[in-house]
Amino acid sequence: MSDEHRAPWECIYAKEDRSKCKPGKEPESDQEYFEVLCLCLLQAGLNWGSIRKHWSRYREGFDGFDIQRLSQAQAEVLLEAPQVIKNRKKVEAVIYNAQVFQRMKQEYGSFSGFLRSLKQLPDEDAIRVLMSQFKHVGAYTAEYYLHSVGYWK
Repeated sequence: MSDEHRAPWECIYAKEDRSKCKPGKEPESDQEYFEVLCLCLLQAGLNWGSIRKHWSRYREGFDGFDIQRLSQAQAEVLLEAPQVIKNRKKVEAVIYNAQVFQRMKQEYGSFSGFLRSLKQLPDEDAIRVLMSQFKHVGAYTAEYYLHSVGYWK
């Protein structure tokens, strides 16, 4: 097995030097950007194998990570769904972050437009911006997310 891998699914290292990991593929839609953010957020602190194994169930439980359909009113329903991780903070963060994505789409035309606006910043500042915008996204999750969506080429 090679020391190189592609983020996020094949990433088997925790908190590694990103130079060993090839950047992920740039998503084709805002929906895909949001799903990868949710993947990074939900995986934090959990086993990648478990997340990978059950990802289709999580996708179903969170309505396909559709930013138009996720709302605060769904939090209790989602916490009861058998396909969803039972961590209230993570569920509420997914819903909150869907609303942030909607605002960013309106302001920048797309989420990729928002990410392009970060390119003028040093990497550490881009990470801080993501941390300040999204719930349940710390420095490592923000860095891993940017790596996973091909932000660093």
